Amino acid sequence: MKKLYYRPQKISSASLLFLAALSITVVIVLRNMPSRWTKLESLAGKAMQVPDLEDRMLIASERAEEAFDAIHCQRVMLGHAMLDIHDPADTGMVGPSMSMVTSLPGHLEAKLTSVNPNFAAVAMRLLIDAGVRPGDRIAIGCTGSFPALNIAVYCAAEAMDLRPVIVSSAASSQFGANSPDMMWPDMEKLLYEQGIINHRSEMVSRGGFEDRAAGMSDDTRKILEASIVRSGLPLMDSKSDDDAIERRMMVYSRAVEDETFAAYINVGGGDASVGGTEGNDALGEGVIHPMSSFHPRNLLGMNPIAAATSNQSGVAKNGAGDKKDAENANDCVATRFLASGVPVINMINAVKLANQYGLPVASTEIIRPGEGGVYVIADMRRPLAVAGIVFIMLSTLLVVRPPARLVDAGKKRGWFGDDAKSQPQLMV
Repeated sequence: MKKLYYRPQKISSASLLFLAALSITVVIVLRNMPSRWTKLESLAGKAMQVPDLEDRMLIASERAEEAFDAIHCQRVMLGHAMLDIHDPADTGMVGPSMSMVTSLPGHLEAKLTSVNPNFAAVAMRLLIDAGVRPGDRIAIGCTGSFPALNIAVYCAAEAMDLRPVIVSSAASSQFGANSPDMMWPDMEKLLYEQGIINHRSEMVSRGGFEDRAAGMSDDTRKILEASIVRSGLPLMDSKSDDDAIERRMMVYSRAVEDETFAAYINVGGGDASVGGTEGNDALGEGVIHPMSSFHPRNLLGMNPIAAATSNQSGVAKNGAGDKKDAENANDCVATRFLASGVPVINMINAVKLANQYGLPVASTEIIRPGEGGVYVIADMRRPLAVAGIVFIMLSTLLVVRPPARLVDAGKKRGWFGDDAKSQPQLMV
């Protein structure tokens, strides 16, 4: 028995030219569409309950720029050598490659990228994404490793009229606030006294390993403590990681009394705050939301955050038997906040955050407030591009395989020929 095959209907050259012209037109229109729609961004700001969001972001960035300038002037007065190879833009926010108070190696590219006042706008966007609104209470934990990001977070919080409770540490990795006479406690005090920031740390730890400069020399610990004394703030003198976590949680809980925190922000890789480098790798950057009780990983007992806090409780109750499990679970302030239902904002991986929010990476020039894609609150280019692709695909489908009703209607109006060539042909 012979099989019959059908040759597809012939598509005219005019139809193909029409589709090509339509596609080119759609691409040209989309490329010339504005990236920012003022009315749409205004509606987006109102939906976020922050109608003046863009103005607040700009205010925060301008204040951050003012803070950078103040620190630069102070370092010039102190006679610090600011090398072009480390700080090509001469921002004054990049510390030396090595000093007595340097705790860990640092990535110069990340440090240079972080020296951008528009990270204050990034911090505000992250706060909004975490559900924080003006007037809320937030907790902040920061180190001296990324002083520019510390400033960005402080300025964003104040521009949003938030009420921060801050615990910081003095030690720093390479290229941070690691000049012995100009560490983070000194910078914070300087900015507060000049009226650039309105909040200071409740307490300051030495930082470094176990949040108490474990493994550092006695001379280094004295330099760290001297910085804290100069700041006039109380020293958080912990005995271990667990003790440091407990002390920080007590500071936060005492500050709020009956209130609750809207978010916890970590800057840097503090051992007690986020569990060091391993903790940062586990959490990642940006906003981390608490896991729902009905999440499959929670129901199956596979939530590492819940494991961290429960195992830590087990150490307290059962002694050394569960100590190893608790250490592996990486208990820290961030995981405790997550376990209590508070979202965490992790300000790390500056390069990745810069790429995500349209900021330059390791710029060799001074960056001014208001620059970067972070200020585009409602970017319609991607949705419109998807709509354009769908429109072209539907148009192609209509031309190549038009519905029978459309063909019949076209024949009645004389749009299609009745000759055999315009119809599918049988092939034996």
